[in-house]
Amino acid sequence: MDFLHRNGELIIQHLQKDYRAYYNFLNFMSSVGDPRNIFSIYFPLWFQINQTVGTRMIWIAVTGDWFNLIFKWILFGHRPYWWIQETQTYPNNSSACLEQFPTTCEMGPGSPSGHAMGLSCLWYVMVTAALSHTVNRMDKFSITLHRDAGGRGL
Repeated sequence: MDFLHRNGELIIQHLQKDYRAYYNFLNFMSSVGDPRNIFSIYFPLWFQINQTVGTRMIWIAVTGDWFNLIFKWILFGHRPYWWIQETQTYPNNSSACLEQFPTTCEMGPGSPSGHAMGLSCLWYVMVTAALSHTVNRMDKFSITLHRDAGGRGL
C-alpha cells in the first residue's frame, strides 16, 4: 500500500503545483461529484425527466455507495495528508508538503474515493441513457429513410 500512497502523493503534488490556476474548476468538479448530490439533486431531477433512468440512477448510486463502504473497510486506505505524517518512507522527517483545503479535511479512510465512485456511477447512468435515446432516434430515422427510399422504387 505504501507504493500506492507514494504515487498518490506524487500526483497530488503535481496537481497542486502545476494546476493551481484550475483550483476553482477542480473544486467545483469535486462538489459536483459529491455523493450527497446524487441523492438530493440528480436523482429527483432525472426521475422527473424519465422515471426509469431516475430509478436506475438511485439503484446504481446506492449500490456504488455500498461497495465504496465495503472497499473502505477492506482497504482502509489512509488519506495522503495523514499518510505522509505516519509513514517511514521519508528519512529524517523530510515528508512532502501537501496543502490542505476544506474539501480534503474529511474524516475516515480515503481509499477508494467516494467522490470518484459516486461520479462514475452517475455518469454511467446518464451516458447509457443518452446513448440509448440516441440509438432509438437513429433507428427510427433509419426506418423512415428506408420507407422513403422503398416507396420511390430506389
